[in-house]
Amino acid sequence: MNRYGIATLGAALLLLSCTGCVDQKPPHGTAALKKACGGILDPTAIKEAQESDNFSRAYDKSTASDSYTAAAKTLLAEDHAAYVCRIAIDDAPPSGADGLWIKFTPGQGSLFSEGQNRSYSSYKAYNLGSGMQATSESGSGDVLFLCKLKDRNTPLSVTGSLYNNLDLSVRTRFRVLFRSSLKMVKLLKCKNEINFPSPESMKPLPLEQS
Repeated sequence: MNRYGIATLGAALLLLSCTGCVDQKPPHGTAALKKACGGILDPTAIKEAQESDNFSRAYDKSTASDSYTAAAKTLLAEDHAAYVCRIAIDDAPPSGADGLWIKFTPGQGSLFSEGQNRSYSSYKAYNLGSGMQATSESGSGDVLFLCKLKDRNTPLSVTGSLYNNLDLSVRTRFRVLFRSSLKMVKLLKCKNEINFPSPESMKPLPLEQS
C-alpha cells in the first residue's frame, strides 16, 4: 500500500473512532437525577427540581471517591468529612456551580446547644429525639445522628448535610437527606436502631419573637 493509501486509511480509522465523540455530554435533567446519589432522588424531588431554571443544566459530576462506600470508609478510618454525591450545573459561575451535594461529617458534635429553644428567621432547628437534631436554612439541610460502633465505647456523632440549588422544598430536602443517611447507617454498621422521622411530622422550634 502506498503512502497515500496508508494516510487515507489512517484518516478513515480516526474518523470512525471519533464517530459520536462530538458533544458526548453526560445525561442532564431527569436522566441525570434519576440515577444520581444512589437513586435517592424520588419522583417528587425530581418534579420540584423541574421548576428550577437550573434543571436542564444539572448533571451528575460524582467520581468514584464520591460514593457511599468510599465515604463510610473515610468517616471510620480517616475521621473527616466525605461527599457521597455531587450534582453540578453547566455553564454556571463558580459560586453557583453546585446543583446539589450531600456529605457526611464525623465527630462534629451538636448542631445546636441543648439550651436552645428557638428558631431564627430562615434558620429552623428541630429536636428529633434519641440524640438526633436537624436544622434547615435557605437551600440546605443538616441532620445529626449517633451511631454506636462495635469497636468504640462512645457513639460516633455523624452529621449529614445537603445543599441544593434546584429549588427543593424543606420537606423534600429532609426526605432526600434521610434516605441518604439510612444508606450511611447501613454501611457504618451502626448497632443502635436509627429511625428518621417523616419530614411532614417535623416541627421546628418556635421562631424568636421580635
